[in-house]
Amino acid sequence: MKNLLCRKKLYLVLDLDHTLLNSTTLNRLSQEEMPIITQKSYLEGSLFMMEQLQMVTKLRPFVRTFLKEASEIFDMCIYTMGDRSYALEMARLLDPQREYFNANVISRDDGTRRRKKDLRMVLEKESAILILDDTERVSALLISDLFWLNYLIGMFGDS
Repeated sequence: MKNLLCRKKLYLVLDLDHTLLNSTTLNRLSQEEMPIITQKSYLEGSLFMMEQLQMVTKLRPFVRTFLKEASEIFDMCIYTMGDRSYALEMARLLDPQREYFNANVISRDDGTRRRKKDLRMVLEKESAILILDDTERVSALLISDLFWLNYLIGMFGDS
């Protein structure tokens, strides 16, 4: 925490799917969609064939610009409900030079709660964490946890 404050940074927890990128398994693609992976967008680096995972992944527009700019004011980690191999592969795709996440990747395999993200996995002071996640359940999870509810009430009042 002191390190973050000295560098005047907060901690940004980033979800993967529908937030930074979109992935689908190859068996979900129709015959008409299969040729897409050989088109120009694939060659330009926005659409990736992940053969070892049997997936196709498309990066969100300007995601690398976002990560570069966000890294100036945040330390960042990935937190996904995907498995560990998927999380690590997507981290390599988003951050090939390991400038942004390094080893800060949390997957469902690391969690303590089944099918739920648990911010206790993020080893930073909760008041210094910002979450970017497309899932409405993240808000519900934080509020359903008594600790987070008390924290939010203390921060925003009980009205």
